[in-house]
Amino acid sequence: MLDGQCGGGNRHLFQDIPKITEYTMTSKAALEHAEFAAAIEARRTQPPAIMPHVVSGADYFEGELLLRENPSDTAWTVSGCHDAPTDLVEKAVADAKRAQRGWAALSLADRLEHVAKAIPFVQARTSEWAVRVALETAKPRGAALAEGGEVLELLRSYIRYASAPGAFEDERFPDPSGCSSVSILRPYGVFGVISPFNYPIVQAASAAIAALIAGNGVVIKTSHLGPWSGHAVYEMCKAMDLPVGLVNIVHGEDKPGKALVAGGVDGVSFTGSVRVGMAIINYMNSGAYPRPVIAEMGGKNPVIVTDDADLEAAAAGIVFSAFDLSGQKCSALSRVLVTPGAHDRLVERVVEKASAIAVGAPEIDGSYSGALIDKEAFARFNAIVAQAKTEGFVVSGGETFDPKGYFVKPAVVSGLSAAHELAIREHFAPFLAICKVASFEEALEVANASDMGLTAGLYTASPDEAKNFLAEIEAGCVNVNIAGHATTGWWPGPQTFGGWKASGSTGKHALGKWYIAQFARQQARKVPAELSYLVI
Repeated sequence: MLDGQCGGGNRHLFQDIPKITEYTMTSKAALEHAEFAAAIEARRTQPPAIMPHVVSGADYFEGELLLRENPSDTAWTVSGCHDAPTDLVEKAVADAKRAQRGWAALSLADRLEHVAKAIPFVQARTSEWAVRVALETAKPRGAALAEGGEVLELLRSYIRYASAPGAFEDERFPDPSGCSSVSILRPYGVFGVISPFNYPIVQAASAAIAALIAGNGVVIKTSHLGPWSGHAVYEMCKAMDLPVGLVNIVHGEDKPGKALVAGGVDGVSFTGSVRVGMAIINYMNSGAYPRPVIAEMGGKNPVIVTDDADLEAAAAGIVFSAFDLSGQKCSALSRVLVTPGAHDRLVERVVEKASAIAVGAPEIDGSYSGALIDKEAFARFNAIVAQAKTEGFVVSGGETFDPKGYFVKPAVVSGLSAAHELAIREHFAPFLAICKVASFEEALEVANASDMGLTAGLYTASPDEAKNFLAEIEAGCVNVNIAGHATTGWWPGPQTFGGWKASGSTGKHALGKWYIAQFARQQARKVPAELSYLVI
């Protein structure tokens, strides 16, 4: 569409924030927020939630204790976990392998019946999960509630895809030899699932659900910045009434993740940085044979704005996509490539809207975005803002405030070239670079020059530019003239989500019908006609 209008999408997940510069709520929504805030405050007097490793149904509290502070109030320790030792990680993998044999022997219909048991469990816990996510990651109410909502969508969608006729069987012509021949998908064995802090429940749940449907065992490794939230995925799997040991969970920093990759898993699902993702891919391909890595990695996501674009729509979409979740998501918009006739007017509008964003703790009524995740992210943000000022670029925002937590104002930086280091490096922070380019063609060339290709957007009045953008942009998720939504993914909902190039290892998207098949490998079977009952 070229008129800036679009229905659907995931706006419903943020319905308590109808506009970035305006916050209105119904009395029912206000009551819901009051209950949400009260639930957060009630945790203040309770001890930190220390998450156990769980292997074959037994709890383990081995390894160094890692405490998790509330990013909105660093004096408040909300949760914790232990840094899983290597031998426990290896046990988790070995136990999952033993349990997986029986699980793989079940029919697909039986596996789906088990997985579906998680749906009422998740429905009953979405609000409680939101409190965990808000406390550990500083997500505002709408985004925190979305974690449970997205998991429900994943469960329903993956079950629906896998239930379709022929979902796990390749369509074949009759065998001219008279034999029975089929080509089916078989599980790999055990997948390690390494999840990030920013979507601590959703990302691990997506991979775990798909891997289980395909017949695999799973060992989850959570982020130490969100162990309480990540543990919810194990709780979800437990509700599926699975064989003991089929799904295990370990917690910790980098060491358990490395141990999991090196611990004999048959495949890895990873969400995180390009650097770490590529290291996992290289390792999994360095043995006697390659093993699959389903990786969603970083993004340096551009939006192109041309002279005749609707600049109000563009500015609203830019600010949402750049500063939702404080820019701490791989799909976040981080660079704007704008042609000369629109540059100054667009900068003015973006700065105006960005400066109106309400940054605050999740429990504060009206907070649109929250604190940065930890002191390292806080220091990194301050360093790049200082660099932009030192080099003489125009910086709007970027101030720190509220010493209780890692709060910063969104930063909009203009006056830098599209080739400047600040404009091409992924920062994972509320830092937006607006760069002037000579033409749409140059903008498209600059956008595609990145090694990453996760999301991208365009605002234009030209159907030809829109057509060329869709035909040539090298990104997995693209938007054209979407009101209020420039680049970021829309899932769950009508759009799948995944990246190209260094942003994704397989080119297949989460929430898509081809996602589950990645957790299985194909096997062609041929037997004499009298043994045809054996082939499936």
